[in-house]
Amino acid sequence: MATSVERERDAFSELAVSRQNVYAYLARAFSAPPSSEEIRSLGNIGLLDEAASLFSDAMASALQQCAALAANGDEWESLARDEFMRLFKVPGAHYVMPYESVYRDTREIEGEEVTGLLMGESAVDVQKWYRLAALDISEDFKDLPDHIALELMYLAHLCIKEREFASAHDEAHLLRAWEMERDFLAAHVVAWIVPLRNKICEKTQHPYFRAVAELAVDFSRGDLATIEDLLGHSNSKSAPQYNDGAN
Repeated sequence: MATSVERERDAFSELAVSRQNVYAYLARAFSAPPSSEEIRSLGNIGLLDEAASLFSDAMASALQQCAALAANGDEWESLARDEFMRLFKVPGAHYVMPYESVYRDTREIEGEEVTGLLMGESAVDVQKWYRLAALDISEDFKDLPDHIALELMYLAHLCIKEREFASAHDEAHLLRAWEMERDFLAAHVVAWIVPLRNKICEKTQHPYFRAVAELAVDFSRGDLATIEDLLGHSNSKSAPQYNDGAN
């Protein structure tokens, strides 16, 4: 008879496809202007029904605004595309830098500690995680390695590996995939997703991007909490440290 821990792990394993889809959705949301389908998906009735119990009040409120505005159709989609460019592509008053190093890393320049710089230690360390899981980064992705979209795509990639290992009944590698998800979430995504969310909400009143930012916070923090319940707490090391060969 399966133990309670085994049942919990089996239940979590069955969520791999759904978790992959959410991480992939968030990665797209931070890397390209939204399509009309993606805009409508955040305002669908089913998600609104679940929002009150599954997400924060801020997330539920943002989803309700998305649903109300999505009725405007093509006009709202055009406005959302313009807002994406202002937020994430074109430096200016509304620009948000979507890079971990900017929020977390410091460097000494002429005897002073400086923050807000690109390509810090975080950017170097996430590349080690990507190599460990053999993440195939598209040639179309021209941005820095610690861009939030790439970090989220890495988690989607690990969910795919999870499914492969579960299908092959490869318990050792399945456990390693979960450990990598937990440790990467703790050391990287969850460590800076709240400041990023705060900056986005400071720079825009557009409900779609506020909803995406809130979803990224709620989902990543909730996912980490679930995996830590299954495996124990992460050591939160910035670079991967696994020594037993199960990678």
